[in-house]
Amino acid sequence: MEAIKQILLDEIATLNREGQRDNLPRFSFSFLKTHPGLWAVMYLCYALCTALIFSTDMLGWPAFWFATAFVAVMSVLMLMDINPKYRFEDIDTLDLRVCYNGEWYYVQPVSQQALNKIVDNPGTPDRVRSGIDRLMKQKGEVDFYDVYYLTWGNKQAASI
Repeated sequence: MEAIKQILLDEIATLNREGQRDNLPRFSFSFLKTHPGLWAVMYLCYALCTALIFSTDMLGWPAFWFATAFVAVMSVLMLMDINPKYRFEDIDTLDLRVCYNGEWYYVQPVSQQALNKIVDNPGTPDRVRSGIDRLMKQKGEVDFYDVYYLTWGNKQAASI
């Protein structure tokens, strides 16, 4: 079982490296490209706030500079993109990371090389081998959760 875990850990490390999943913020225009309406609404609201600021006697330059700084900070934050790391401990765990990262282990297939290592490993139980063969025939791929469930059942990944 430890060999299967190590194979999965190596596969996750490869996915993290190839996908630049390192929890570091990167400058990206993907949010702007996918949600241009949000940007337009943000700047429209900024223009309306500016008009309101200068049309009243109570507000003035300090409010204008605060609104401008707020819009500038929000613009920069929306241009930042973070690719969170996949972790073995996240498999079959529901917590706040799932909200951002998604349940990647259900949709991310295990590479054929890793599956071959698991099947060829002498310590792999027969139920895991037959389960992988059955899933390959049914789905054409095996994802991380499939291997995890075949190997450890309902145990929490953090305790393995």
